[in-house]
Amino acid sequence: MALYWYMMAMVVPAVTVVVFARLTRNKFIAVLLTFVIFGVSIYRGFYHSEWVIFIDALSIVIGYMLVEIFQVDQIDEE
Repeated sequence: MALYWYMMAMVVPAVTVVVFARLTRNKFIAVLLTFVIFGVSIYRGFYHSEWVIFIDALSIVIGYMLVEIFQVDQIDEE
């Protein structure tokens, strides 16, 4: 069951940043919203390991890089 938490910590924050960037059209607000959501969950005690928190932070950075590379926050007007 512990492997499940580490795998979710690798994927969920990055996907959350990408989704918020697509919805808000701003990568900085997307990262801020993701930090707020995961910060509140850390504060409430939903994490059982410091490694999960570290992997979450790394995944948020990877999500930001994905938004930057694929320009998800840009509007394509034709």
